[in-house]
Amino acid sequence: MLVAARRLPNFIDSFCEFARTYNTTPLFAKYAAIWMIGTVSTRAVGMKSRGNDLHPNFFFQLVGGPGTGKSQAIKAVRKILLKATSMSIIPASITRAGLEDYMNGNLQTRKSPDGRMLLSHECIGLSEEMQGILPDQDLGHLTLYNILYDLPTIHKARTRSHGEVNLEAPYCSILTGAQPAFLATTMPEQAWGMGFMSRSVMVFDVPRERTSMFDTVQVDHKLEADLIHDLKQMHNANGWMTWTKAAQAMYEEWYVVHAGAPIPQAKRLAMGYNARRELHMTKLAMVMSLSRTDDFIVDVQDVAEAIKLLLFTEDRMKMVFTEMQNTGSMVAIEDVLDVIRSNTGANKMTDEATLIDMLMGKFPPQQVHAVIENLIASQAIKIGGGVNARGFRKFVTGDKVSPM
Repeated sequence: MLVAARRLPNFIDSFCEFARTYNTTPLFAKYAAIWMIGTVSTRAVGMKSRGNDLHPNFFFQLVGGPGTGKSQAIKAVRKILLKATSMSIIPASITRAGLEDYMNGNLQTRKSPDGRMLLSHECIGLSEEMQGILPDQDLGHLTLYNILYDLPTIHKARTRSHGEVNLEAPYCSILTGAQPAFLATTMPEQAWGMGFMSRSVMVFDVPRERTSMFDTVQVDHKLEADLIHDLKQMHNANGWMTWTKAAQAMYEEWYVVHAGAPIPQAKRLAMGYNARRELHMTKLAMVMSLSRTDDFIVDVQDVAEAIKLLLFTEDRMKMVFTEMQNTGSMVAIEDVLDVIRSNTGANKMTDEATLIDMLMGKFPPQQVHAVIENLIASQAIKIGGGVNARGFRKFVTGDKVSPM
């Protein structure tokens, strides 16, 4: 258990107050605080669930366009986390092979919930952009993160320096920023079904209202010191968490009776995320308790706050997919224009069937014809000749598009 008294009544609320000086959004600050608590708890804090050990590690993505405060929230995390603990952050742009090498050299001595000494190879990802922890968008890299998130007893890895090694009690927790454009253009479709994105909670927000660059907010150094002190105390804690009967009843009412309603309807979430909503809520409830008390008891207020926050966050996920769709549509159109531009430069025309094939994956079938007609009307492309044997038109670059 904890070795000294807390200074703050609620770590999450206090960190959100501290983060006001970093020009991030309250929602990003809240999830940043949740991630810190869960991450520093490592394998030392847990609960029993269906015969398994559950620990509050997270994969959080702070999603938004430029200027939403993603980087600022992560900057605030670094300010507190790196002063409160000696936890090591994985290097930026690390490959899968490099990650396993890194973990092999990052063996930490922790306590298990029952107080036994535990050797654990750790992987703490903290990056302003997802490219920092996933530079190659390789499916094998995603698979490794999936394995590490589930906290296996052991992971056999083949490293460049030491050949095959056993990563003992690996621990992984990740907080990154991500732009919808990145998710749309570089996150493979398979990732939504294979597990990486289902293990991730996407936290979408928009920029705060504009403020003057001359506005100043005084840094509260006492609050900063208290946050560091309390996070250090949480990092030194160990024990099993229990749930009150009221907390269990609220969980069962929400999940067992009503299946976690309302259930997100987005296709990509249905591919895997929805099956892990219970897990996300449970970990959030654990952290809500750890944020306000050191008694290791999840009460009804913790479950209520966890459900409320999760449902609010999930409702905003549809905005992520809207932004992704817009980005994906623009990329598809740019790809079409690039092909036509290239063919025109080679004195060739592009068959309409080629355009249809390229656009079908990004637009509903009934919209494809309208997209092509809009490109013609905007003079991005123009009809370059007659039709082929199948009745398809042929196109060249329009007057409003620069040649290659």
